[in-house]
Amino acid sequence: MDDVLASMDDGIGVVRLNRPARSNSVTPEVVTELGRAVADMAGRADIRAVILTGTGRVFCAGADVQEMHAVYRNSGADGLMNYLAEVWMPAVQQTVRLLWGVPKPLVAAFNGAATAGGLDFGLCCDLRIAADTARFAESYVNLGMVPVAGGAYLLPITIGRTAAMDMLSSGTLIDAQTAREIGLVSEICSADDLPARARAAAERASRAPVSSLAAVKRLARAHQTDALDAALRASLAANIELIAQEDVRNSIVAVMERYSGTA
Repeated sequence: MDDVLASMDDGIGVVRLNRPARSNSVTPEVVTELGRAVADMAGRADIRAVILTGTGRVFCAGADVQEMHAVYRNSGADGLMNYLAEVWMPAVQQTVRLLWGVPKPLVAAFNGAATAGGLDFGLCCDLRIAADTARFAESYVNLGMVPVAGGAYLLPITIGRTAAMDMLSSGTLIDAQTAREIGLVSEICSADDLPARARAAAERASRAPVSSLAAVKRLARAHQTDALDAALRASLAANIELIAQEDVRNSIVAVMERYSGTA
């Protein structure tokens, strides 16, 4: 089964994480494929806008903790931390840069929970629509880490600093209604209606000439692009320092074991 699916219908592209058995979580390979699929789709002359979504009941649960746990079993704690610093986090950040840099309208259709990197991928999008069953969390803090995928910068500019700090510091889930109230998503609907509503949003956002839309995005994000890049570099450095600490390592291993069913 392909982990990332890409399709096109009448000028609207859809890129779908397709790992429902793993809650659409990502490995370095999957997240790289995701970024390339969105960038390739947006680069097509016959595509006016792109929708990013997931298969099943979860949009994206962030890192594939089972894959990370396998690295831990094979290479120990030091090997896992090196893997996070040298492979996993750089791959995630490269995809964030690709998503952010897409010149055409990019719509996140949250079919279900979006946590950690999964939420941050959605924050890179221009528009966000959620099924009423969706839930959201910046759950890195539960690992003892900071958001590696840009959330510490993207969330405050999306919903404001106060609401963002609540999510960033607590790591707790909020529901779709709360997400709409704080401006994280612009609308919510039933899961059945989500594909049509996301397509309607993509259509609305792509009525102007492609070159005009690209210019609008470039101007709207001009200063934010440099700030996001700086935030990504800073978060990578911060996490490398954090995972060198024993208590953070223990927290990461504990979460992996819990979600891998070995705790």
